[in-house]
Amino acid sequence: MQADPGVLVAVLAQLTGDASVVDEFAPAISHVPDPPERAGVTDPNTMATLVSRIVEALDTPRSGGLAADDSELFARLLPAALGSDVDDEFVPLLLEQGGFQLSQPTLPRDVPIPAETTVAIIGAGIAGIVAALAATDAGVSFEIFDRNDEVGGTWLTTKYPGIGVDTPSAYYSLSREVNPDWTNYYPQGAEYQAYLVSLADKYRLREHTRFNTEVEALWWDEDRQEWQIHAVDHDGNRSVSRSRVVITAAGYLNRPRWPEVPGRETFAGVSVHSAQWDPSLDLTGKRVAIIGAGCTAVQIVDACVDQVAHLTVFQRQPHWVAPRKRLSDDVPEYRRYLGRRLPYYANWHRVKSYWATADNNYPVILRDPEWSETHLSISPANDVLLQMCTEYINQMFGEGTELAKKVTPDFAPYGKRIIRDPGGYYAALTRDHVDVEASEPAEVNAMGIVTQDGRQIDLDVIVYATGYHLDFLSTMDIRGRGGRTLREEWGDSPRAYRGGTVPGFPNLFITSAPNYSPGHGAGANFSMEVLAHYIVECLQLMALRGATTIEVTQEAYDDYVADIDEAMSRTVWCHTPNAHTYYRSGSGRVVVATPYRLVDVWQQHRAPIEEHFLLGKAGSDAASR
Repeated sequence: MQADPGVLVAVLAQLTGDASVVDEFAPAISHVPDPPERAGVTDPNTMATLVSRIVEALDTPRSGGLAADDSELFARLLPAALGSDVDDEFVPLLLEQGGFQLSQPTLPRDVPIPAETTVAIIGAGIAGIVAALAATDAGVSFEIFDRNDEVGGTWLTTKYPGIGVDTPSAYYSLSREVNPDWTNYYPQGAEYQAYLVSLADKYRLREHTRFNTEVEALWWDEDRQEWQIHAVDHDGNRSVSRSRVVITAAGYLNRPRWPEVPGRETFAGVSVHSAQWDPSLDLTGKRVAIIGAGCTAVQIVDACVDQVAHLTVFQRQPHWVAPRKRLSDDVPEYRRYLGRRLPYYANWHRVKSYWATADNNYPVILRDPEWSETHLSISPANDVLLQMCTEYINQMFGEGTELAKKVTPDFAPYGKRIIRDPGGYYAALTRDHVDVEASEPAEVNAMGIVTQDGRQIDLDVIVYATGYHLDFLSTMDIRGRGGRTLREEWGDSPRAYRGGTVPGFPNLFITSAPNYSPGHGAGANFSMEVLAHYIVECLQLMALRGATTIEVTQEAYDDYVADIDEAMSRTVWCHTPNAHTYYRSGSGRVVVATPYRLVDVWQQHRAPIEEHFLLGKAGSDAASR
């Protein structure tokens, strides 16, 4: 009787193919906030009847009726399950993101993609896995290159205490592989890595993967109209492979960034970066400093505060921290049981998690010029979040206290990536054995850290939770037509057209592309799936036209980037210049987040606009296309 009745109504309708159950049950169901989605509630009699009808439906073989992914039925079910009206433009997106159907082809499939259209995928993390599965669906031959010895990317290599995802676990997965059995509402690192490994097992991806092989360079071969892939294995052996198409899935946060603190190398204790954590490191009884106040630092503090003898948090700039709104992040057993045993139940919770954390949140990042003139927040919607976070600060530290002042940002929420308290971060900062320094260290010496005001803090361990360099493929030597490098094209302001395409670099698709990360909600898995669909559509367009190359035009590229910048100018990231964020490149341009609604990103990538591309055939003159 603890299940969400709105979800049960949707399940019943899909089990029976009978949409009339919405009219029968929905009026008795109300919806109340229950993060990360609105939970349905009803009276015991209605719930008992619902359960009885579902048990009956499970025992009765279904004949005829509507398919579970019928769009008209699905559209009728959405308000009952989600607790809000849903505009028609969202229906096909939610049908796909709920895992009720695979991404649907857009272009005609009457011409197969030629066998010569081979694909090299650089990276075996979640983006590489998504790309590989899309290639498999399209019948395209592919090979994955990864520098590690197993799939997983970040989730394989990063092991710091408390590591997890701040996107709801019900959503942060592949839509085609909804995991019904997460143990935590926000997946923890080891469990998420196990999920990715299970995908590699199920789809036999290792058979298509070169592990322990790092790609150093990608060079376009104009004569053969394919990419040369220059790689080196862990034994130092170099090789050159070839592929018609390359999909980069390496992400843009790979190289740990160490701060330029004088004397950092002189420390006699243990220095460790969060991205290179030593699992054998025991913090028990140690005097520890953590440099950083972002998501990683928050998770480490939450995880280790009870172990250490003393903890000092060095915070260059505070983040807005949202409170955990459940007593526990442990997923209750009844929900896991229903996810495993009741058809469509986990899918509907995935839809609810997406809906609650995606475009419903979009107004939070949009600036209201009149409002922002007189407020720290940029809009009334943004102010709701500011007030919630401020109330949390006052509740935990006391309004106006010195500690409250230290952790209160001076910019609008979302100016930097919002952080979710895993449950014990703010509480940890109030502990007697924890200090907060509202500044970076002045210097490091053999004994520990010297503060900006000259105090010596003796330490056993210094943890650098200082993030990563922003690398949009900048560590790889990528040369397109005429030997022009991607570094030359981008300078300090990476840009891309749809599908992560760049003029002068034919048949190259970048999944972790500039301005494709959802900045206001959902998760990176969304953009990965959207771009994978689009890439296959581009390969299909090549097949339909008998082309061997596809390359975005300079005009389409310039216009698209200009549209992004114009839309970005209305967002929080362009109106919080005092917020230090990795979203901006060295030029100051916002290059990570997308300024668009996610449904708009999805619609933009249903199929390529043919006139925006140059389609070349083997032996043709590139300049004539």
